[in-house]
Amino acid sequence: MSQWNDPHFQALFLSQTPLIDVRAPVEYAEGAMPNSINLPLMNNEERHQVGLCYKESGQEAAIKLGHALVGGVEKEARIQAWLLYLAKNPKAQVYCFRGGLRSQISCQWITEAGVERRPIPGGYKRMRQFFLSWLNDAPLPILTRIGGLTGSGKTDLLLQVENFIDLEGLANHRGSAFGSLGDQPSQTTFENHLAYEILHHSKKAVVEDESVLLGKLILPTRFYKHLRNSEMVLLKIPTEKRVENIFRDYVKHRDVDFFIDSIGFISRRLGGLKSSQLIKEMERAFSTEMILENHSNWITDLLVNYYDPLYYKDLKINSSKIVFEGSASQIKEYLSCR
Repeated sequence: MSQWNDPHFQALFLSQTPLIDVRAPVEYAEGAMPNSINLPLMNNEERHQVGLCYKESGQEAAIKLGHALVGGVEKEARIQAWLLYLAKNPKAQVYCFRGGLRSQISCQWITEAGVERRPIPGGYKRMRQFFLSWLNDAPLPILTRIGGLTGSGKTDLLLQVENFIDLEGLANHRGSAFGSLGDQPSQTTFENHLAYEILHHSKKAVVEDESVLLGKLILPTRFYKHLRNSEMVLLKIPTEKRVENIFRDYVKHRDVDFFIDSIGFISRRLGGLKSSQLIKEMERAFSTEMILENHSNWITDLLVNYYDPLYYKDLKINSSKIVFEGSASQIKEYLSCR
Protein backbone atom coordinates (compact mmCIF):
# COMPACT_ATOMS: atom_id res chain seq x y z
CA MET A 1 0.00 0.00 0.00
CA SER A 2 1.28 3.50 -0.89
CA GLN A 3 2.04 5.67 2.10
CA TRP A 4 -0.38 8.38 0.91
CA ASN A 5 -3.17 5.78 1.05
CA ASP A 6 -2.41 4.71 4.64
CA PRO A 7 -5.88 4.43 6.24
CA HIS A 8 -4.60 5.16 9.76
CA PHE A 9 -3.06 8.51 8.88
CA GLN A 10 -5.81 9.41 6.45
CA ALA A 11 -8.33 8.96 9.25
CA LEU A 12 -6.12 10.83 11.71
CA PHE A 13 -5.80 13.93 9.53
CA LEU A 14 -9.20 13.88 7.84
CA SER A 15 -10.79 13.89 11.29
CA GLN A 16 -8.60 16.89 12.24
CA THR A 17 -7.51 15.11 15.41
CA PRO A 18 -5.55 17.43 17.73
CA LEU A 19 -1.93 16.39 18.21
CA ILE A 20 0.51 16.86 21.10
CA ASP A 21 4.10 17.09 19.89
CA VAL A 22 6.42 16.26 22.79
CA ARG A 23 9.64 16.97 20.86
CA ALA A 24 11.83 19.90 21.87
CA PRO A 25 10.84 23.39 20.60
CA VAL A 26 13.79 23.49 18.19
CA GLU A 27 12.54 20.33 16.50
CA TYR A 28 9.00 21.65 16.32
CA ALA A 29 10.22 24.87 14.68
CA GLU A 30 12.03 22.83 12.02
CA GLY A 31 8.89 20.89 11.11
CA ALA A 32 5.41 20.92 12.63
CA MET A 33 2.29 18.92 11.88
CA PRO A 34 -1.16 20.43 11.19
CA ASN A 35 -3.45 20.59 14.24
CA SER A 36 -0.46 20.18 16.56
CA ILE A 37 0.72 21.96 19.68
CA ASN A 38 4.23 21.75 21.08
CA LEU A 39 4.15 20.62 24.72
CA PRO A 40 7.64 19.15 25.05
CA LEU A 41 8.86 16.47 27.38
CA MET A 42 12.27 18.19 27.38
CA ASN A 43 13.22 21.73 26.48
CA ASN A 44 16.05 22.46 24.03
CA GLU A 45 18.82 22.52 26.63
CA GLU A 46 17.61 19.35 28.37
CA ARG A 47 17.42 17.55 25.03
CA HIS A 48 20.94 18.72 24.20
CA GLN A 49 22.34 17.43 27.47
CA VAL A 50 20.59 14.06 27.13
CA GLY A 51 21.81 13.74 23.55
CA LEU A 52 25.42 14.31 24.60
CA CYS A 53 25.06 11.81 27.42
CA TYR A 54 23.65 9.23 25.00
CA LYS A 55 26.65 9.61 22.67
CA GLU A 56 29.18 9.46 25.48
CA SER A 57 27.63 6.96 27.89
CA GLY A 58 24.79 5.12 26.15
CA GLN A 59 21.02 4.88 26.39
CA GLU A 60 20.70 3.81 30.04
CA ALA A 61 22.74 6.76 31.29
CA ALA A 62 20.83 9.14 28.99
CA ILE A 63 17.48 7.92 30.30
CA LYS A 64 18.69 8.34 33.89
CA LEU A 65 19.85 11.89 33.15
CA GLY A 66 16.54 12.67 31.46
CA HIS A 67 14.58 11.62 34.54
CA ALA A 68 16.90 13.70 36.71
CA LEU A 69 16.44 16.78 34.53
CA VAL A 70 12.68 16.38 34.22
CA GLY A 71 11.63 15.38 37.70
CA GLY A 72 9.81 16.84 40.65
CA VAL A 73 8.24 20.22 39.94
CA GLU A 74 9.30 20.19 36.27
CA LYS A 75 7.74 16.78 35.70
CA GLU A 76 4.50 17.81 37.36
CA ALA A 77 4.31 21.02 35.35
CA ARG A 78 4.65 19.15 32.06
CA ILE A 79 2.09 16.54 33.04
CA GLN A 80 -0.34 19.28 34.00
CA ALA A 81 0.20 21.02 30.64
CA TRP A 82 -0.67 17.78 28.81
CA LEU A 83 -3.70 17.11 31.02
CA LEU A 84 -4.99 20.65 30.57
CA TYR A 85 -4.80 20.33 26.80
CA LEU A 86 -6.38 16.87 26.89
CA ALA A 87 -9.23 18.19 29.01
CA LYS A 88 -10.03 20.67 26.23
CA ASN A 89 -9.16 18.22 23.44
CA PRO A 90 -10.00 14.74 24.73
CA LYS A 91 -9.22 13.03 21.40
CA ALA A 92 -5.71 14.48 21.15
CA GLN A 93 -2.91 12.05 20.29
CA VAL A 94 0.74 12.15 21.37
CA TYR A 95 3.89 11.78 19.29
CA CYS A 96 7.65 12.35 19.33
CA PHE A 97 10.10 11.92 16.47
CA ARG A 98 9.84 8.14 15.89
CA GLY A 99 7.27 7.05 18.43
CA GLY A 100 10.11 6.08 20.76
CA LEU A 101 11.09 6.79 24.33
CA ARG A 102 9.93 10.38 24.60
CA SER A 103 6.36 9.74 23.53
CA GLN A 104 6.29 6.44 25.43
CA ILE A 105 7.40 8.13 28.66
CA SER A 106 4.97 11.03 28.07
CA CYS A 107 2.07 8.63 27.50
CA GLN A 108 3.07 6.60 30.54
CA TRP A 109 2.97 9.69 32.75
CA ILE A 110 -0.34 10.83 31.24
CA THR A 111 -1.85 7.35 31.75
CA GLU A 112 -0.61 7.26 35.35
CA ALA A 113 -2.40 10.61 35.84
CA GLY A 114 -5.66 8.98 34.80
CA VAL A 115 -5.94 9.60 31.03
CA GLU A 116 -4.90 6.61 28.96
CA ARG A 117 -2.79 7.42 25.91
CA ARG A 118 -0.52 5.53 23.51
CA PRO A 119 2.02 7.11 21.15
CA ILE A 120 1.28 7.51 17.46
CA PRO A 121 3.19 4.65 15.75
CA GLY A 122 6.22 5.93 13.89
CA GLY A 123 5.82 9.43 15.28
CA TYR A 124 6.66 12.57 13.36
CA LYS A 125 8.95 10.75 10.93
CA ARG A 126 6.22 8.47 9.65
CA MET A 127 3.67 11.30 9.43
CA ARG A 128 6.21 13.36 7.48
CA GLN A 129 6.67 10.45 5.05
CA PHE A 130 2.88 10.24 4.71
CA PHE A 131 2.68 13.92 3.73
CA LEU A 132 5.67 13.69 1.39
CA SER A 133 3.91 10.87 -0.42
CA TRP A 134 0.90 13.16 -0.91
CA LEU A 135 3.20 15.73 -2.50
CA ASN A 136 5.22 13.25 -4.57
CA ASP A 137 2.94 10.32 -5.42
CA ALA A 138 -0.74 10.85 -4.65
CA PRO A 139 -3.22 11.98 -7.32
CA LEU A 140 -3.38 15.78 -7.20
CA PRO A 141 -6.71 17.61 -7.21
CA ILE A 142 -8.02 19.37 -10.31
CA LEU A 143 -6.94 22.97 -9.75
CA THR A 144 -8.47 26.20 -10.97
CA ARG A 145 -6.16 29.14 -10.40
CA ILE A 146 -7.24 32.74 -9.97
CA GLY A 147 -5.01 35.07 -11.94
CA GLY A 148 -4.92 38.84 -12.12
CA LEU A 149 -2.68 41.86 -11.96
CA THR A 150 -1.11 42.82 -8.63
CA GLY A 151 -3.71 44.43 -6.38
CA SER A 152 -6.69 42.84 -8.15
CA GLY A 153 -8.03 41.34 -4.92
CA LYS A 154 -7.32 37.71 -5.76
CA THR A 155 -7.00 36.70 -2.11
CA ASP A 156 -10.28 38.36 -1.18
CA LEU A 157 -11.99 36.47 -4.00
CA LEU A 158 -10.29 33.18 -3.13
CA LEU A 159 -11.62 33.28 0.42
CA GLN A 160 -15.17 33.69 -0.88
CA VAL A 161 -15.28 30.56 -3.05
CA GLU A 162 -15.66 26.90 -2.13
CA ASN A 163 -12.86 24.34 -1.93
CA PHE A 164 -9.98 26.79 -1.84
CA ILE A 165 -6.38 26.26 -0.76
CA ASP A 166 -4.82 29.47 0.52
CA LEU A 167 -1.16 29.05 -0.43
CA GLU A 168 -0.24 32.54 0.74
CA GLY A 169 -1.94 31.92 4.07
CA LEU A 170 0.04 28.71 4.53
CA ALA A 171 3.27 30.56 3.70
CA ASN A 172 2.35 33.70 5.66
CA HIS A 173 3.46 35.70 2.64
CA ARG A 174 1.64 37.35 -0.26
CA GLY A 175 4.28 36.52 -2.81
CA SER A 176 5.52 39.94 -3.89
CA ALA A 177 8.56 41.86 -2.67
CA PHE A 178 6.18 43.71 -0.34
CA GLY A 179 4.23 40.61 0.65
CA SER A 180 5.70 39.76 4.05
CA LEU A 181 3.08 39.08 6.72
CA GLY A 182 5.61 38.37 9.47
CA ASP A 183 7.62 35.28 10.32
CA GLN A 184 7.23 32.43 7.86
CA PRO A 185 7.07 28.75 8.83
CA SER A 186 9.91 26.43 7.92
CA GLN A 187 9.90 24.84 4.47
CA THR A 188 9.07 21.49 6.06
CA THR A 189 6.12 22.87 8.03
CA PHE A 190 4.85 24.59 4.88
CA GLU A 191 5.02 21.33 2.94
CA ASN A 192 3.25 19.40 5.71
CA HIS A 193 0.39 21.89 5.77
CA LEU A 194 0.15 21.99 1.98
CA ALA A 195 -0.07 18.20 1.84
CA TYR A 196 -2.74 18.33 4.55
CA GLU A 197 -4.76 20.75 2.39
CA ILE A 198 -4.34 18.51 -0.66
CA LEU A 199 -5.61 15.56 1.41
CA HIS A 200 -8.69 17.60 2.37
CA HIS A 201 -9.25 18.79 -1.23
CA SER A 202 -8.30 15.62 -3.06
CA LYS A 203 -10.84 16.05 -5.90
CA LYS A 204 -10.65 19.74 -6.83
CA ALA A 205 -9.52 23.06 -5.40
CA VAL A 206 -9.26 26.74 -6.25
CA VAL A 207 -5.90 28.45 -5.68
CA GLU A 208 -4.25 31.73 -6.52
CA ASP A 209 -1.85 31.76 -9.44
CA GLU A 210 1.57 31.89 -7.78
CA SER A 211 5.22 31.95 -8.68
CA VAL A 212 7.39 29.16 -7.33
CA LEU A 213 8.52 31.39 -4.44
CA LEU A 214 6.39 32.70 -1.61
CA GLY A 215 8.89 34.77 0.31
CA LYS A 216 11.60 32.33 1.38
CA LEU A 217 9.41 29.28 0.78
CA ILE A 218 9.35 27.16 -2.37
CA LEU A 219 6.27 25.44 -3.75
CA PRO A 220 7.04 21.71 -4.17
CA THR A 221 8.10 21.01 -7.76
CA ARG A 222 5.35 18.53 -8.66
CA PHE A 223 2.60 20.70 -7.20
CA TYR A 224 3.95 23.85 -8.85
CA LYS A 225 4.09 22.21 -12.28
CA HIS A 226 0.54 20.95 -11.77
CA LEU A 227 -0.61 24.44 -10.75
CA ARG A 228 0.99 26.10 -13.78
CA ASN A 229 -0.65 23.57 -16.11
CA SER A 230 -4.09 24.17 -14.61
CA GLU A 231 -6.93 26.26 -15.98
CA MET A 232 -7.01 29.94 -15.04
CA VAL A 233 -9.81 32.41 -14.39
CA LEU A 234 -8.63 35.99 -14.83
CA LEU A 235 -9.81 38.65 -12.39
CA LYS A 236 -10.06 42.06 -14.06
CA ILE A 237 -10.53 45.37 -12.24
CA PRO A 238 -9.54 48.99 -13.02
CA THR A 239 -6.09 50.27 -12.06
CA GLU A 240 -7.65 52.84 -9.70
CA LYS A 241 -9.30 50.06 -7.72
CA ARG A 242 -6.07 48.11 -7.58
CA VAL A 243 -4.31 51.16 -6.13
CA GLU A 244 -7.04 51.37 -3.46
CA ASN A 245 -6.56 47.69 -2.64
CA ILE A 246 -2.79 48.06 -2.29
CA PHE A 247 -3.22 51.07 -0.02
CA ARG A 248 -5.79 49.27 2.13
CA ASP A 249 -4.06 45.89 2.35
CA TYR A 250 -0.39 46.89 2.43
CA VAL A 251 0.40 50.56 2.91
CA LYS A 252 -1.89 51.47 5.82
CA HIS A 253 -0.39 48.77 8.02
CA ARG A 254 3.31 49.42 7.36
CA ASP A 255 5.88 52.15 7.94
CA VAL A 256 8.14 53.72 5.35
CA ASP A 257 11.17 51.64 6.41
CA PHE A 258 9.39 48.43 5.42
CA PHE A 259 8.81 49.71 1.89
CA ILE A 260 12.31 51.13 1.53
CA ASP A 261 13.78 47.78 2.60
CA SER A 262 11.46 45.97 0.19
CA ILE A 263 12.59 48.15 -2.71
CA GLY A 264 16.00 46.57 -2.18
CA PHE A 265 14.60 43.19 -3.31
CA ILE A 266 13.66 44.58 -6.72
CA SER A 267 16.24 47.36 -7.15
CA ARG A 268 18.18 45.47 -9.83
CA ARG A 269 15.12 45.25 -12.05
CA LEU A 270 14.03 48.81 -11.27
CA GLY A 271 17.45 50.32 -11.76
CA GLY A 272 19.25 52.69 -9.41
CA LEU A 273 17.61 55.90 -10.61
CA LYS A 274 14.06 54.52 -10.49
CA SER A 275 14.64 52.99 -7.07
CA SER A 276 15.86 56.34 -5.72
CA GLN A 277 12.88 58.15 -7.20
CA LEU A 278 10.41 55.71 -5.66
CA ILE A 279 12.07 55.90 -2.25
CA LYS A 280 11.90 59.71 -2.30
CA GLU A 281 8.22 59.59 -3.25
CA MET A 282 7.54 57.04 -0.50
CA GLU A 283 9.32 59.15 2.11
CA ARG A 284 7.34 62.22 1.04
CA ALA A 285 4.05 60.32 1.16
CA PHE A 286 4.68 58.73 4.57
CA SER A 287 5.58 62.13 6.03
CA THR A 288 2.01 63.28 5.32
CA GLU A 289 -1.42 62.16 6.40
CA MET A 290 -2.11 58.45 5.85
CA ILE A 291 -4.73 58.81 3.13
CA LEU A 292 -4.95 57.28 -0.34
CA GLU A 293 -4.49 60.58 -2.14
CA ASN A 294 -1.01 61.05 -0.68
CA HIS A 295 0.19 57.58 -1.70
CA SER A 296 -1.56 56.94 -5.00
CA ASN A 297 1.28 58.29 -7.19
CA TRP A 298 4.03 55.93 -6.04
CA ILE A 299 1.65 52.96 -5.80
CA THR A 300 0.44 53.55 -9.37
CA ASP A 301 3.99 54.01 -10.60
CA LEU A 302 5.09 50.73 -9.02
CA LEU A 303 2.09 48.82 -10.38
CA VAL A 304 2.06 50.19 -13.92
CA ASN A 305 5.79 50.39 -14.56
CA TYR A 306 7.08 47.38 -12.62
CA TYR A 307 4.51 44.74 -11.69
CA ASP A 308 2.19 44.98 -14.69
CA PRO A 309 4.87 44.39 -17.37
CA LEU A 310 6.12 41.34 -15.47
CA TYR A 311 2.62 39.95 -15.14
CA TYR A 312 1.71 40.57 -18.80
CA LYS A 313 4.85 38.70 -19.81
CA ASP A 314 3.84 35.72 -17.69
CA LEU A 315 0.22 35.99 -18.81
CA LYS A 316 1.29 35.66 -22.43
CA ILE A 317 2.81 32.29 -21.57
CA ASN A 318 -0.40 31.24 -19.80
CA SER A 319 -2.90 32.67 -22.29
CA SER A 320 -3.98 29.24 -23.55
CA LYS A 321 -4.97 28.25 -19.99
CA ILE A 322 -7.45 31.12 -19.48
CA VAL A 323 -11.01 29.77 -19.46
CA PHE A 324 -12.86 32.79 -18.10
CA GLU A 325 -12.32 36.52 -17.51
CA GLY A 326 -14.41 38.88 -15.45
CA SER A 327 -15.10 40.69 -12.20
CA ALA A 328 -15.05 39.04 -8.79
CA SER A 329 -18.81 38.49 -8.80
CA GLN A 330 -18.71 37.04 -12.32
CA ILE A 331 -15.91 34.66 -11.42
CA LYS A 332 -17.72 33.54 -8.26
CA GLU A 333 -20.79 32.72 -10.34
CA TYR A 334 -18.68 30.91 -12.93
CA LEU A 335 -16.90 28.80 -10.31
CA SER A 336 -20.15 27.96 -8.51
CA CYS A 337 -21.49 26.35 -11.69
CA ARG A 338 -18.49 24.08 -12.24
